[in-house]
Parts: sequence; structure tokens; C-alpha cells
Amino acid sequence: MSTLTASDVVIRIKANLGFPWMTRTYRDTYKFGGPDTVVHGIATTMFDSYDAIRRAVEAGCNMMVPHEDTYWNDRDDVSIVSRDPAYKLKVETMREHNVVVFRMHDHMHAHKPDWIYVGLARALGLKSEWETAPQSHHFALPETTLGEMAATFQKRLAIRAMRVVGDPNAKVRRLHLGVGYATPSINDLDVDVVVSGEQQESDGFLDSPEYVLDAMTLGNPKGWIMLGHNVSEEPGMLEMADWIRSFTPEVPVQFVRSGEPFWAP
Repeated sequence: MSTLTASDVVIRIKANLGFPWMTRTYRDTYKFGGPDTVVHGIATTMFDSYDAIRRAVEAGCNMMVPHEDTYWNDRDDVSIVSRDPAYKLKVETMREHNVVVFRMHDHMHAHKPDWIYVGLARALGLKSEWETAPQSHHFALPETTLGEMAATFQKRLAIRAMRVVGDPNAKVRRLHLGVGYATPSINDLDVDVVVSGEQQESDGFLDSPEYVLDAMTLGNPKGWIMLGHNVSEEPGMLEMADWIRSFTPEVPVQFVRSGEPFWAP
């Protein structure tokens, strides 16, 4: 039986990053359990939801490596949720199954290349030879229409609630990829379409639906495809699982989907 501990796993994560650990991070820390927990299996996931934890435990994993928070706020501040029944149930379940949670967010994005972008590009079928410069996240694709591009992405990612702004018949080929809240500016002259996770609909800086609509009306075809935060970043956690697996041969490592939270009626 393996005697690998959570501390062993974290030490190996830090040793294999290729750059110094950012000690000031408040995100990439233990969120539940501790370093002495013996690990039987590791599960990476996007959101550390109750359902993701349950399925990981059923698969024999008791170490969770989520990209996002566990307690519904970026700092995982338990003081603001400690009386919530959902918090109590989640904690009780993790305690019952000896689960340890160690978040990986800041260091995933700091890695070169950023695993989250790598995962999304792979999932969307964006070929490396289409990228105009390494790690630019800017792609020159074979010409298509905005509608066809969106439909292809929706099918590849099995999205229920994608949102698209722009003329579906507009001819497009120059795409700038974003993830999560990181929406590239749509007013770039060398960009026809931006793809991102989510963004506010107004008050942004040249990255709003209003700009796309005005550009379209004025004869400058632009498009914006919003995949959803989870959908845009989740494929990167498969990359994380593959990476962790490469230096933790003692235990199984798998990717557990937290899934798209939205649906359309």
C-alpha cells in the first residue's frame, strides 16, 4: 500500500514546475485536510463541487486538486460560509472520506505555456501551426463563418448554454483565445473573433457585446463567443492530471469533470 502523503505530492508539484513557487499566493494552498494525509488517488477538477468530490471518492481518490475555489469565494474564506448548511455538508463529507484539497490556480496560469490555454486550444481543435506566434493565443484559421465556428466549438465541447454576439454569416478567420475572465480586446484590427469564458455585458474596455454589435452594424465584421467560465478552463485540468501523473506513479491520477453549470430552457 502506498504511503505517499499530500505533502509528498505538493513537494513534487513544486519541484516539477520549472520556476520558483510564489509564496505569497493565497489561492494555491491547502483548503481542506493537511500535508500528512495519506493519498490513495488524486483527482484534478475545475470547480471543487460536492458532486466532483463525491465522484472522486467513488473512484478511489482522496486528494483533490481543483483550479477554482472550494467554498464559493476566491479566498476560500470559511468565516463567511461557516453557518451555511451546504458548507457543513461538504466539510462533513470530506472529513468522512479523509479528503485533502490543494488548489492549483496561480501557478497553472504562470506556467509557460499556460496549461489552461493549452487545454482549451486542444479541446477546440485549434492546431499549433495556426497560432501566429508561440503562446500568443492568436490563431489564423481557414476562413469560415462565425456561425459555423460557434457550432463547431459547441459540438466539440458539448456546451448547452454558449452565447455568441455578431452576425452568424460574417466571414472570419483571425481568432484571439481567452479563458475565464480573460477576454481579449475585440477592437484589435488583427482579430475577427474573440473566444473567452465570461465577461460583463457592459462597462468593460472594448470587450463588450455593444462594441461587437456596433462594429457589425458599421460593416466591420466582429464576433464574440462566450463559452462559460467552467467550460473554457476545465480542459486545462486534464492537462494538469497528465502532468501530475508523470511524477506520482504510486497512485492513480484522474480528471473529474465538474461540468457546465448552465443550461438553456
